[in-house]
Amino acid sequence: MKQNDDQLLILRIAKYYYLEGLSQQEISEKENIHRSQISRILKQARDQGYVKIRVSAPESCTADALGSQLRELLGLKAVYVAPTMSDKADQSEALYFFAARQLEEILPECQNIGVGLGKTLYHVAAQLTSQRVNKPLKFFSVVGSSGTNNPYLQPSVILDNFAKHFRGSCHYNNFTICQKRSMMSPFDLKRFDELQKAYQKLDMVVLSIAGPMNINYPYFDEFSLFSKKIDISQALTKPHANLLGHVMYENHQSLQLPEDYFMTSMALSLLEKTENVICIAHGSEKVNPIISAARQHYLKVLITDETTAQALIQKLTQVS
Repeated sequence: MKQNDDQLLILRIAKYYYLEGLSQQEISEKENIHRSQISRILKQARDQGYVKIRVSAPESCTADALGSQLRELLGLKAVYVAPTMSDKADQSEALYFFAARQLEEILPECQNIGVGLGKTLYHVAAQLTSQRVNKPLKFFSVVGSSGTNNPYLQPSVILDNFAKHFRGSCHYNNFTICQKRSMMSPFDLKRFDELQKAYQKLDMVVLSIAGPMNINYPYFDEFSLFSKKIDISQALTKPHANLLGHVMYENHQSLQLPEDYFMTSMALSLLEKTENVICIAHGSEKVNPIISAARQHYLKVLITDETTAQALIQKLTQVS
């Protein structure tokens, strides 16, 4: 298709169609151009960035008010609350859609972006759409994989979906979530150290948070490496959450692995130092984990739904 090089004409036709609501036939008569050419020029306007179409969730005073209150209570940079968009009890799809739109606004301003795993991120990534970016973005897996048959626990699957929609490059963490150092080759150790150095240069991390773990949790495929060396069941009786595979407690404590074992995920101490960390999470079982992670400064931005936001506020403001 031959393109039109008259930029003012392209802008003028785009304005007529998208801002003034004229039909293609009306524009054709106004500009004395064949209608088929109008259609081609409108496509050119979209393809070349003259027109940027944004589909977003409707504005909600209730959601905005909840977000502002929660931001103050948790001491976060920002809280985005997805408005209720259907009469279904489960608002997961609304959150995934809303979170994807927020990420499409935020991520193009970043350079090196870490991505976690989990069901929520998997579905948010599936809701992303192709974006025009002005600079190359690099995406890094900040957590190792677990098992072989659950796509939610394969970070490379989620990372690919993020990168392709922002035309970015992928940098994978190909290790299982838990490793025994003495069983790793010198090459693997070198590659792991390089990955950790890359984590130090991240300017954004996008993750989710899981609630309390139990002995049937999928990660125990990997934790079985050392399960005979420590009493995991006892360790999980304390209030905790799962953040990037780390069993996280209060006061910057986490499950201590036996000597020679380590988690291949981004360290919680480094996550705390990262300037921008977006957590996308919802559900009653996530309330205490979100509060704990925010108070320990692992999270800087929260994206959640109205029901979870209300539960968080109730928990944070209840009289002891």
